[in-house]
Amino acid sequence: MNRSTAREFAAPQARVEPGEVLVPTEIGDPVRGALACPAAPLVSGTLRRKGKRVSHAPAGPCADPGQDGGGAALFVATCLRRDGSTVAVAAAASPADRVAVAAARSAVDEWSAVVGTRSLLAADSPWCSGATRALAVVRRALEGRRTVHVYHEIAGDPDAIAGLAGRGAVFVRSLDEVPDGASVVFPAHGVPAEVRAEAAARGLDVIDATCPLVAGVHAEARKVAEHGDDLVLIGQPGHRAVAGIVAQAPARTALVSSPGSTATLQVTDSRRVSYLLQPGIPVEDAAPVAAALRSRFPAVRGPNPDGFCYAASDRAESIRVIASASDVMLVVGAADSPDSRHLHGLARDGGARAHIIEEAGDIEPAMLSGVSVIGLAESTSARPALAGQVTEALSGLGPLSVTRRRVITELVGAPAGQP
Repeated sequence: MNRSTAREFAAPQARVEPGEVLVPTEIGDPVRGALACPAAPLVSGTLRRKGKRVSHAPAGPCADPGQDGGGAALFVATCLRRDGSTVAVAAAASPADRVAVAAARSAVDEWSAVVGTRSLLAADSPWCSGATRALAVVRRALEGRRTVHVYHEIAGDPDAIAGLAGRGAVFVRSLDEVPDGASVVFPAHGVPAEVRAEAAARGLDVIDATCPLVAGVHAEARKVAEHGDDLVLIGQPGHRAVAGIVAQAPARTALVSSPGSTATLQVTDSRRVSYLLQPGIPVEDAAPVAAALRSRFPAVRGPNPDGFCYAASDRAESIRVIASASDVMLVVGAADSPDSRHLHGLARDGGARAHIIEEAGDIEPAMLSGVSVIGLAESTSARPALAGQVTEALSGLGPLSVTRRRVITELVGAPAGQP
């Protein structure tokens, strides 16, 4: 990797209080003119980890350090971006504060040591098409109404949900909270049949955002019950989609989540058993459970693969593919999020060193030392702008090519409009 050397300048127009380090958003290079500092969040993170108070502002023009013009001591390293433009990695401190000056110099030295050419492999959005569609349905509904009630919750990042609430979306746990004649949106994961019946009986304006794949499983569950079979649902306890599926045939449906849980199943007739897969779980995770069912009930009937939800499988495989091609994998999102931890585990299984990043400043120079390829994956807990902020910050450390990779399962010969 090419390495850049930090240089010392004076910044006559910069005023930095003792005990503080200024991380410039822009500097005035005496030769190249104004230089942006996209890596500023990375430098700030390093300084904050060292207990320094940090501020952000343009540093103004640079001058030779020997000039006695007041201002701040500024440390700068420069590098090229992929488009050929020059950017800076910089930090400044009051000359009277030797400790802050040393911290500023050290932070720039640490980051200049990992400047170089890299590739970034980014995973696709963490939200499936059903969740994205439901958000769009609520947005459209709000265009012509002052208030729209959303039954339970919809999947989406916190900012998107807050934005809907700000426009008039009211999230309710029960139809009792919905006034007569009001509009109510059913979410992508669907609702039990009795909720639909209650909404119809009260004359509510129902806007159905149920994912077509979830609706298909609901219909299959009803068919199984009408056929007289006991139904086994392979799924995750507590998942949003489970309640709506089980409620289609509650007296005949049992939920299993592992091969071992099939051992205690009680059925009316071992020759009249069917199983379905809950949308939202990787199809591969259901295979061992289905095998255990066939071992215990040889006549068990399974679903048509054309109706499977492959979103979770495709997302997991995308992470594995990216991780296998990366030196390090950055998972952006909350550290305590189950989804972040899940992606972290997938990345490590794929052979990459993995780190959960809650903000760009969490990235440390050691994470990028010797790294040529960086993987990037978004958790469902990540702020919507975070992946872009991380990418922008990394672009301030040298030429960065960005490629988005996505594994997609295509059903050959599927009817038009079906995933």
